[in-house]
Amino acid sequence: MMSTMDQQAQEIAASAPVVLSVIINNYNYEQFVSKAIESLLQQDPARIEIIVVDDCSTDRSRDVIRDFQAKNPGRIKTVFQPVNSGQGAGFNAGFAASNGQLVMFLDADDFMLPGASNLIGSRRETGVTVYHYRMHYTDATNAVGEGCFPPLNEKLANGDASSALRETGRYKGTITSGLVFDRSILERILPMDPEAFRYGGDGYLCAVAPLYGPVRSFESAICAYRLHSRQHTSRREEKARLARWRISHDQERYKALRDHATRLGLFVAADLGARDEQHLFERVVSVLFEPSAHTIPGETLEDAVGAIRKLSWQTQSGPRRLVTWVWWTTFLISPRPARYALMGLRLDPATRPQRLKNLARFLRKRLRFSMP
Repeated sequence: MMSTMDQQAQEIAASAPVVLSVIINNYNYEQFVSKAIESLLQQDPARIEIIVVDDCSTDRSRDVIRDFQAKNPGRIKTVFQPVNSGQGAGFNAGFAASNGQLVMFLDADDFMLPGASNLIGSRRETGVTVYHYRMHYTDATNAVGEGCFPPLNEKLANGDASSALRETGRYKGTITSGLVFDRSILERILPMDPEAFRYGGDGYLCAVAPLYGPVRSFESAICAYRLHSRQHTSRREEKARLARWRISHDQERYKALRDHATRLGLFVAADLGARDEQHLFERVVSVLFEPSAHTIPGETLEDAVGAIRKLSWQTQSGPRRLVTWVWWTTFLISPRPARYALMGLRLDPATRPQRLKNLARFLRKRLRFSMP
């Protein structure tokens, strides 16, 4: 029979707020990190733990962080890396300094929306590994728009994401500032390899955490996701370089996925790269814009497009399958300059002419699917 003291302890535990540890991972974002920190200081102090990791910035970031820490005693923990070590090492260091039942890694150029920590804490469920939230777009002025990332017409994973991961190497989720993790799962999968995930630490977390339990997704936005000049480029070589990095990053994700699946005794498809549509797309971008530096031996543009067109035909259905097939066929038979133009529109939707945007909106509404 439970003692009175045990009952009181359980009641206290049940009434205590769920603490969310938010880890800002900063490198040379002095113009944005102040807004990120301010947004956390405006949350309920009883529900949030603020940790700022600086990865040996060369700008005034550390001065900005120290100033906030001095003006808000006891509210902000800092981790100043002695050498530049990358995002994965920053995640490792920030988590080691944290105590919350839930953990979130906030990009230093994004910021949390008012009341988000209370919302996140209220939705914690026993056994859930990862929570996915939407983010509203913002810009250099910190204005928050109505648009969402991921867009609302994209259905995010709910429940079992392990099967999709092990069959295709990917599932429908989100990126760093829209992710929340249960501490118990991070204790099992961190630290990550800091060299393999010097960039894209969220890719590692999302490749392995769902193997250990279900995920949850919500339509609510918890953060503002900043769009700025660092994220876009018009140079073909830079687009190819970024695609090559993503191909390499995928290989590291697949490796980590296989490692953890083996520990759990779970089956993983042998040809993850061939089943991962986003991975195949990056291969098209790489071989299109800089074929001499493409990292898949012997692969031509025709090979890469053929692979993604075949996969789309096998995995899609109805009008979307037909439109996707027509798009890739048109792309393949077009002359080189037209291919560059088509891929540029695909990579940067903001550059699409208004008439094309209107057509895409019409097709989404009438046919109820998203355009390629």
